Amino acid sequence: MSSNRLKGIEGLYECCCTDSFYRWVLPSGTTFTPPPIEEGQICQAPVWYNDAEALTLVEDNFNPWEEEKSTWRLTNFSAGNSKKRLFHRPYKTFNLESDDDLVVVKCKVRPVVTIKKASSDWRVPGNIENLHETWLCLPIFRYKDRHTQQYVIHDQRLDRPHHFYFPPGATGPGLNEEGAAKFTEMQFIPERNLTVSKCYCTQRSMSLPYGLAEDAFHAVLGHITLFFTKIEIDHSTKKWYEDFSSIVREEIDRMLSSKP
Repeated sequence: MSSNRLKGIEGLYECCCTDSFYRWVLPSGTTFTPPPIEEGQICQAPVWYNDAEALTLVEDNFNPWEEEKSTWRLTNFSAGNSKKRLFHRPYKTFNLESDDDLVVVKCKVRPVVTIKKASSDWRVPGNIENLHETWLCLPIFRYKDRHTQQYVIHDQRLDRPHHFYFPPGATGPGLNEEGAAKFTEMQFIPERNLTVSKCYCTQRSMSLPYGLAEDAFHAVLGHITLFFTKIEIDHSTKKWYEDFSSIVREEIDRMLSSKP
């Protein structure tokens, strides 16, 4: 993105980090085999979200002998509660268990930061050959025209504990546009639904995956603790975030005060 389209202060976060805000995730060796997804990496993933009133599917005309010929209708979830369920459960067509509901949600494929991997054998305990691999992901939302420069600056200044400003990539890898990670939308996403984001690397003459540099990732982790106040983080990460946020705020305040 060209600097004249930025609403945030260009290059601020990069200057506050030791090296840069983003880094290349390079393959090991010379075979250029794609490396496995790691913490702090930028991926594309379907991010699910609900409106104020969730929708659910309920039975309209259920055919217990040929489920695929059944019909369903939409209703508000609050109106489709268990007391109004029909007794035909479970449903093989939807792979539902007896106490499951069908909820209609919306999603959008957007950038996410991988925070932590979790493997589970909950459905088939002890079956280590078929673990459910998921990542706790932090979704990044692109700023729209409705977001004023003042609004964006407040995010970049780290004023909102539930937002973290993400700059676009400058001379190296990075996002195409500035945005905000929303901690209220953090969710576990199956690893198979993650698509590694790539940028073109002129030094390697190829597209390579990328993620957050170590300082940037620690800054994100530090800011998370402002929202999830009971979370404990490493002392060095906490100290780094305190320094990072202090420098960012001082620099923004200095630049704003110098404007005529």
